[in-house]
Amino acid sequence: MKFDETYWLKAIKQPTWYIELYELVQKIKSKHKDQEQTDKLNKQIRHFFEKELAAGNVALGSDGYDFDQEREAIDTVVIHHTSHTPGYRLDYLNAVHLLNIYVPVYTKGQAKGQPIWSGHFKKTKQVFWGYHWLMRMDGKFEHLLLDNEIGWHAGNWDINKRSIGVCLDNDFEKQDPADHVLKKLAEFINDHYPNTQIIGHCEAAKTICPGNHFIDTWKPKLLNYL
Repeated sequence: MKFDETYWLKAIKQPTWYIELYELVQKIKSKHKDQEQTDKLNKQIRHFFEKELAAGNVALGSDGYDFDQEREAIDTVVIHHTSHTPGYRLDYLNAVHLLNIYVPVYTKGQAKGQPIWSGHFKKTKQVFWGYHWLMRMDGKFEHLLLDNEIGWHAGNWDINKRSIGVCLDNDFEKQDPADHVLKKLAEFINDHYPNTQIIGHCEAAKTICPGNHFIDTWKPKLLNYL
């Protein structure tokens, strides 16, 4: 099984391209026993959509249901990690979240058959980031979504409605953030979202994000710095 980019250059111009893509991804998961080959195909698909999204070649909705009208008062900050080496590209993140978050929701939900619509924009271009902030390892924070916009990041809609998603730009599955990173993160949370509950993605959904040691090791450190 392969991902035929020539075919998909035409397919992504159809408003329901995501249904066929979702079915393809499920077939890839079920037929490929070799995880390395599966990962290679998934990366190819993500890179393809990174490029075509940036070029404006993917058919998207011009309007749709306003999920942000369900926004509630912010009481929680959810911590994530990219699970990659530092330097995660925002265009690539946009493609990953379109494919991993929006495509399954639109394929299996009530909006099936309608063009995908996030209602979130950056410089007039529709975006699909799930996080509100991306923290680079030099201590800088990149603002992805506004506070009044719901980020589809927690894997739990009730938490999404009232939370802010902050993602650390590194792989912390088996390592912990340095103390200076945690101090900077605590300073940021105190400045922007004081008196909020701090949880990891793993406390909202079944995942190891933001790392195996979050709950036992570096969450207590972060809370102490707060």
